[in-house]
Amino acid sequence: MSESGPALSRRVTSLNVARLAGVERSTVSLVLNGKAMGRVTPAVQALVWQAANQLGYRPNAAARTLRLGEPRAVALVVPQAVNPFFAPVLHGATVEARRRGYAVVLIDAEDDGAWHERLLDTLSRQSVSGLLLWSALDDTTLGAWRDRIVLVEDTRSGVPSVLLDVESGTRQVASHLLKLGHRRFGYLAARSPHPTFARRKAAFLEALRQEAGTFVWNEVDAPFELDAALQAAAALLQDPQRPTALFCDDDLLAAGAYKAARSLGLRIPADVSVVGFNDVPLARVLEPELTTVAAEPSVLGVRAVATLLDLLEGQIAAPFVLETRLIVRDSTGSPPE
Repeated sequence: MSESGPALSRRVTSLNVARLAGVERSTVSLVLNGKAMGRVTPAVQALVWQAANQLGYRPNAAARTLRLGEPRAVALVVPQAVNPFFAPVLHGATVEARRRGYAVVLIDAEDDGAWHERLLDTLSRQSVSGLLLWSALDDTTLGAWRDRIVLVEDTRSGVPSVLLDVESGTRQVASHLLKLGHRRFGYLAARSPHPTFARRKAAFLEALRQEAGTFVWNEVDAPFELDAALQAAAALLQDPQRPTALFCDDDLLAAGAYKAARSLGLRIPADVSVVGFNDVPLARVLEPELTTVAAEPSVLGVRAVATLLDLLEGQIAAPFVLETRLIVRDSTGSPPE
């Protein structure tokens, strides 16, 4: 066998497997669809599986599903299903999928790269027509799902994507806080490898540099857990040069900042202004209601599924960018004198 593994630029097909194994394409179909018993010798079956594994090929579950007339489903693979952001994403995705005759399966990858890879390998063997994936993996894995995958909040050459314009909303946060008079900033970052968070931080810092000139900056990070966010925010708020404004990567992290401020006897916004990101229902439950960047996660879910189903139906799946905007509520005000 001499053919190399798959590149992202081309999708491996059963014909590639047949050529590598030295058999007919129909033989590959019998073996990989579990119909080889009594029709293909064990030795030939082994050759087919060896070729398929070498090329990283998986049977196209979408095609099998359509042939057999089974219910169609797409998988929404998220990094942390417990994050409140993903409930409206799932709702929007489900509404659009149902409208077009599909179901949505929610998969929690738990922000674990190795587990993520195993999940995708398992899904490739199931009747899942396509994937909505929150972070790009290696080219081999993406190549195995080519033409059946849409990235959400991440990009990779040759793969359709649906993105939030996080830079726009983040710049609005910087302008809002600067106009209020803030010059000492704290940043509560998400402890996550996903590129959307790096983009938010970069946009915020760039806007401050352009509009403020000089400012004080302090940063901590925390996982998406309320207690961890509380502890991280408390460390910021006990700094000798305590920030007068705290920008959080996510509304859940902002909730932790609220608890930290109260535990230290600080008032929001009289002593410290707090801004979140996403505008999930939690933002309006907090007291005072949270100033935050509206990301419209339900719309993101709708657009992600629409893009994926267009792709599965052979249409052009153009990249889509969803606008974000600052929603000013009661958690921001002028800095203390």
